[in-house]
Amino acid sequence: MQDFQTRHPETIVVAMNVAEVGGSSEALDKFIVRQKLDRLRIASGVGWQNRFALPEQIPVTLVIDGGRVRVMHDSVMADPVSFLEADLSAIHRMKSEAEINAARR
Repeated sequence: MQDFQTRHPETIVVAMNVAEVGGSSEALDKFIVRQKLDRLRIASGVGWQNRFALPEQIPVTLVIDGGRVRVMHDSVMADPVSFLEADLSAIHRMKSEAEINAARR
């Protein structure tokens, strides 16, 4: 996810922790430092799972555009950067097509 964030600074990548990590925010903070997750925004708490209607299994990766969930990957992605770049490309293509169709009307 950090690689994707680095390649696409126009996006905002948020890593959401909905699981209890050692029962404290200190454990999460240590994990973030140990893994050098310095480019990601981190959100924590089970409330996120309800807010985005996330399934129980983890990991789950969402692509949110315009406040709406556009894509949900509910398993481990072999190559997250490629998957997410393809998602962004498809979203941009759909937006372009919608703009063209709107202009024709």
